[in-house]
Amino acid sequence: DFGWLEALWRRSLVLHGAERNVAKLFSVSPRLPCFLEHFPEAQILYMVRDPVAVIPSSMSLVIGVLDRAFGLWSLPDPVRARWLERMYAAWTMLLRRSHDDWTSGAIDRRRVYVVRYDRMMPDFERMMEEMCVFLGHEMTPALRATVKREAEKQRSYRSEHRYDLAKFGLDEARIRRDCAFYYDTFLPPMDG
Repeated sequence: DFGWLEALWRRSLVLHGAERNVAKLFSVSPRLPCFLEHFPEAQILYMVRDPVAVIPSSMSLVIGVLDRAFGLWSLPDPVRARWLERMYAAWTMLLRRSHDDWTSGAIDRRRVYVVRYDRMMPDFERMMEEMCVFLGHEMTPALRATVKREAEKQRSYRSEHRYDLAKFGLDEARIRRDCAFYYDTFLPPMDG
């Protein structure tokens, strides 16, 4: 149920005197059809990233909490390996669910703009133009100047995050194989 979120958003609109809310909600992805049904006016910017980057990043975030709470890294190897394997399966399952909802028609694609992270970095300005059209938001001269400045930053940005896949019991080939469905649907090779 998204009732709690609706109440929070409505209070936020009043508090800020805004006409719309923008929220980064990674937890909505596996329940997107229900979310769109509950919020018929919602428009979604769905960020897709390479599972080779997303899965270890997500696992690292969760494992940090588990390690502080339960000492995950100090558990016996077989126990830790089982935890890691189950966590990997869960992240893969979440990607599968998003994919299946998208390909089955359970998601109204007119209300979702797919943002490819690998495109956003080099093509930020054009992608922002497309997002504004999708959202029905005017690209004002001030916004265009802000986007231009941000585009310059995006083109030179290099993430400092590097994950040792072996630490999680993974390798790139396995992730690419297990997530082939996601690559085929959301991350096909880009033209030129």
